[in-house]
Amino acid sequence: MNYKVLYRKYRPDSFDTLVGQKPIVDILKNSIKEGKIAHAYMFSGPRGTGKTSTARILAKAINCLNNEDGIACGKCVNCLNFNDSPDIIEIDAASNNGVNDIRELINNIKIMPTSLKYKIYIIDEVHMLSESAFNALLLTLEEPPEHAIFILATTNLERVPITILSRCQKYDFKRISLTDIVNHLKVICEKENIKYTDEALSEIATLAEGGLRDALSILDQLSKIDKDITLDLVIKEIGTISNKKINDLVNALGNRKIDEVVGFINEFRNINLNYKVVIKKIIDVLANNAVDVLKNGSKNNLDYDDYKNLILELNDIINKIDISIDPYILIEMIMLKYVDNSEKKLNNFEKVIIPAKKSEESILPKEKNISQEIFLDKEIKNEDKITKNISQEINFHPETSVDDKKVNLRINNCFTSASKDELNNVKEKWLKFFEEAPTNIKGLITDTSPVASSKDYVILETTIKHKDIELNKQLKLIENSYNTLFSNEQKLIFLDSDKWLNEKNKYIVNLKKGYKYTLMNEEELEKSNVNNNFNKENIEEIANNIFNHDKIELQ
Repeated sequence: MNYKVLYRKYRPDSFDTLVGQKPIVDILKNSIKEGKIAHAYMFSGPRGTGKTSTARILAKAINCLNNEDGIACGKCVNCLNFNDSPDIIEIDAASNNGVNDIRELINNIKIMPTSLKYKIYIIDEVHMLSESAFNALLLTLEEPPEHAIFILATTNLERVPITILSRCQKYDFKRISLTDIVNHLKVICEKENIKYTDEALSEIATLAEGGLRDALSILDQLSKIDKDITLDLVIKEIGTISNKKINDLVNALGNRKIDEVVGFINEFRNINLNYKVVIKKIIDVLANNAVDVLKNGSKNNLDYDDYKNLILELNDIINKIDISIDPYILIEMIMLKYVDNSEKKLNNFEKVIIPAKKSEESILPKEKNISQEIFLDKEIKNEDKITKNISQEINFHPETSVDDKKVNLRINNCFTSASKDELNNVKEKWLKFFEEAPTNIKGLITDTSPVASSKDYVILETTIKHKDIELNKQLKLIENSYNTLFSNEQKLIFLDSDKWLNEKNKYIVNLKKGYKYTLMNEEELEKSNVNNNFNKENIEEIANNIFNHDKIELQ
């Protein structure tokens, strides 16, 4: 069989033909030219970026008899016999990862090279070695014989022990740029007499995600179908979508055309596109639009914050390892909430008047009012003014909106009478609610669960970072549906995992200080009396009763 796939046929065999890794090439060439060759190298980076090819090129250049400027001549005896030389030992650690394999290597490494100047050991996917194999390799890797050089390659550097890394010169291979991949594909198409369009090659480069080998594999596959590589062919055979269609989707979103947005998403679903590819393309367009908004102002109903938040929420879907429902439902729900963007933005500099009531407890010199500390989440200057029977005007942080105040107030009110029994009751209700909720709400509340509850208030945690922002925007819709199902009037609030952990820790600290949460009026934001005469001996018992843990210890 004489045919070779394109990525093997055009595998680089010299530093000059290596694509997209110029900084690494320059360093290696200079070190060879100056005779400063390390005994061990570590090449790390994504698949298809040239790690193994560079290892072979480096091994060939080191052994070249007529090396000039760090590049192998390709004409000397060593260069001509390089591919068949027994002194170049390539090991696939994925299938030779045991300690016995490494011990055999160590025993053979003492034998002098048969024909080349150096014995080169290339260990691919080195992170696959077992712990005992790594331990066996340590001493040899640190002080190998003068005739031996190790070149290790990995796509998962985090799994390589630090003791191994510290014995190597480390080189990080980056993803190859779209421009470099497209230019290289053009060269190969011309050599192979393959017709192409720039759009088609650009789409192939995008699908390859920075890996030149993947790009060549796609090109090779398509060239077997048709010698004329067009964008339509790429879309039809590989399963992608044109950038124009993604732009049309984002434009429909910005112009509040609901039917068009839903239509595009249904089209992507029906042709069975990989949802991660679709999301990445949408994010690219959103990012470009966000920059354009900052430069030229918004041209539709979406501003910079909308683009930023939408990018973060879509990215959360990509990061989900296991999605229990159709991911396109999540994409649709997230995008549709940005269609109605006509409401006025809340004034971030709004001032709220909170009347202070005089009480015996509030005049204690070292205590602060808990409702102000938790609700405002901000130190109040001149605390002695709290003792006066006057109204105080408090400026919130510029980034704080009315919604943020509502979140803090509901957290405060939930903690006033939260209990384990109420939490267990709500957990049962929430499972039933998820099963019976309408599709649009079910898509929103995926990955949420109650974490604290009183009779009137429920705090729910979402495991997706920043998703609480969207959930709280849709709070009225979710709350009405929930209360209708169970004929109750509980008020809900959502927090992501980081915010919930912060609030829980804050609650325990406040208990330790002797503070007590006091119910606050949601409409008037009035401050109630604070009772500081709190039994601190019962702090752990109360915290356990709310958070449903076996034990909470206070430091």
